[in-house]
Amino acid sequence: MKIISVKKGFTSDHSSTSYEFLAVDKVLSKKDRQAVASLSSRANPTAREVSFIYHADGYDIPGGWEALMEKYYDVMYSESYDWWTFAIAFNSSKGQVAELKKYEFDGEDDCGINVHEQDGRTIIEINCRLDSYYIDDPYDKYDDYDDDDDCEEDEGETESLFVAENELLNLLVKIREQLMQGDYRALYAVWERYGYLTDEDEENDDDDDDDDEKDEYESIIPPKPPERSQGKSIIEQFSNMLE
Repeated sequence: MKIISVKKGFTSDHSSTSYEFLAVDKVLSKKDRQAVASLSSRANPTAREVSFIYHADGYDIPGGWEALMEKYYDVMYSESYDWWTFAIAFNSSKGQVAELKKYEFDGEDDCGINVHEQDGRTIIEINCRLDSYYIDDPYDKYDDYDDDDDCEEDEGETESLFVAENELLNLLVKIREQLMQGDYRALYAVWERYGYLTDEDEENDDDDDDDDEKDEYESIIPPKPPERSQGKSIIEQFSNMLE
């Protein structure tokens, strides 16, 4: 069964580096949009979203995507030659940052989770590969709209769960909501996909050095979040996408 609908904005062209950003908690002011637009002549930020795409190696967002997450946006995904990065940002306490960092790891093929904290704002970076079953269908890009179309939303307006036209961004918004509430099942799903020792690795663990490495590996297994029925379908959607 296909879980993610490739409706608008969810695809990969496998030959460029692209970014999709979404502001969830509040819309960007005109000044904010001008600052974002100054980063690329092709960027056309709306009150909530912006896209960047680079077709040549060596070109990327000036200052990096992290700065945009620190100042303006709450979720982001990036695809670069079949490699994907998801980013989720929100304000959190020192205690929650410590909890989130328990899920940090560098797994196979550089897939894994990194947690950054800057002035009370936490950015969770997930590096992964996605099953082509979910990303290779044709799509229509979301429609850009002018500043005049943004007037329905006042600057600084907040919404509990903003719904975008982009299905992958919407999934990340739902995962963000879970993480903010202390539900870390999505992070554990990433570790299950990329952090486990394979059966072949376990079979080859014959000498003392290998045993030591395995013991060290097992010592950093993240805590398993409690099972719960609420939000289970969100975790299943997310987990099934990971390759």
